[in-house]
Amino acid sequence: MFDDYFTEEDYHASECCFGSIFIWRKQYDSYWAISHGCLIIKVTVNGTTFVLPPFGGVNEDLPKVICALKQYFKGEPFEMHGIYEHTIERFQKYLPQVNTFTPDRDNWDYVYQRASLASLSGRKLHGKKNHYNQFLKDNPEFVYEPITPANKDECIAYGKQWVEQRELTDPSIVAEFDAIQEGLNHLDELQLRGGLIRLDGQVKAFTFGERAGKNTAVIHVEKADPDIRGLYTAINKEYIAHEWPDVTYINREEDMGKEGLREAKESYKPVFMVKKYNTIIR
Repeated sequence: MFDDYFTEEDYHASECCFGSIFIWRKQYDSYWAISHGCLIIKVTVNGTTFVLPPFGGVNEDLPKVICALKQYFKGEPFEMHGIYEHTIERFQKYLPQVNTFTPDRDNWDYVYQRASLASLSGRKLHGKKNHYNQFLKDNPEFVYEPITPANKDECIAYGKQWVEQRELTDPSIVAEFDAIQEGLNHLDELQLRGGLIRLDGQVKAFTFGERAGKNTAVIHVEKADPDIRGLYTAINKEYIAHEWPDVTYINREEDMGKEGLREAKESYKPVFMVKKYNTIIR
């Protein structure tokens, strides 16, 4: 049902994924409803409750949807996050009283050409190709596998180990591990595609994601041993090459304002960003 709303327009966005909404539903206290033909999603992140922009429906009904939300929030101002640029255009035409939109740079999605990430070809990705080649040189007998019911428990075990090494410095990682388990335990039902890399028979990296819209895949999770040179580059390349031959774009989600993550995502040279904005509706 969700896909019917998410595919009406090609959003390319990480929010437009039922699998992601499902695996994070407990952590984000997620709720959804249909109002005047639009899908409305409400979540709470870091203590802030907000709704995402309406998905689907017809433009002329947008004022009715906002009126229904005002009734739900009992006339109090409420926040709407993740508003896309073309959604702002809808608001300006059909709801002009909502006219202040604040860029939410920390949550902009990085979108790449699938072919570039699968091949690491070209001058811009020369450094990444060197990392990958070094990984091949150091680990010539590495094994890539798609994640299946037969090996998903090994990924969960590695994910648990990965979290235990970091939870004291970043407590939010524990919540992320709960979402990872949900995804791995419901891979087929959620139409997620995953991949792993083995070294000496042991899982040392895994990742999974799902389709968003007609021609985009969104990568939700990627975990690897940071002490193995080039492993993150390898799992990203191998996974995209093997599991996503049928899309044009790869969305690697946002950087959450973390400097190291921003540098890493920028280093893969995105072709565009899914820009998002926030507003308060009174």
